[in-house]
Amino acid sequence: MVEDDDECARVVTQCLERFSNEHGESIETTMFRDGAAIAEGYRPVYDIVLMDIEMPGMDGISAAREIRKTDRDVVIIFITNMAQYALKGYTVQARSYILKPVNYYGLSMELQGAIDYINRNRHQNGRALLLPSGGGVDRVDLSDITYIESQRHNLFIHTTGGVLRVRESMNAMEAKIGDPAFARCGVSFLVNLARVGGITKDREVLVGGDRVPISRQRYKDFMVALSEYLGGIHD
Repeated sequence: MVEDDDECARVVTQCLERFSNEHGESIETTMFRDGAAIAEGYRPVYDIVLMDIEMPGMDGISAAREIRKTDRDVVIIFITNMAQYALKGYTVQARSYILKPVNYYGLSMELQGAIDYINRNRHQNGRALLLPSGGGVDRVDLSDITYIESQRHNLFIHTTGGVLRVRESMNAMEAKIGDPAFARCGVSFLVNLARVGGITKDREVLVGGDRVPISRQRYKDFMVALSEYLGGIHD
């Protein structure tokens, strides 16, 4: 938890203790008083970061940017007085935001959604595709794929480490992956929902640093899939 306000920190701590007791989840909490305190020398050892946005030193958005340089998996949930600040969270792949004053039921829903999301990601980790490459075979972890793009008879598999090209149909690849965490946002695009950083007003998916268009025909189904994957937090 990153929070400079004593009263808010006290309320959130009480909520975490109540959630732990009611849901049987073991929660270990580390407290930081400023964004710089967690960002400087950050180590990727946390599952969830509850981050205040407005702080007298380094603000929450800036701290999150630093965290993302070394940790792409930690779930970031912003706590803020003003919702418009939280919209900037999409630039750092924040999961959601909670408005102050924090109440237990709102926080507990966000926590359960985040825990479910983490568990789904852990299920995805370890699964991989074996793809032909230059006469050999490349192993690509599903969790490293951001999205797959179809062009004519080729697939371009965008990953955290680069782009691979294979000659295969999108339908065949989708069946091979067989994971509900991957959803079509168009005829030519298959997106890893775990990598989605947001949706623009122009109906584009922010994923892996790229903007992938959502077709009019697929928009509703894609947003439903994304909502279900994220635990119903984003419509």
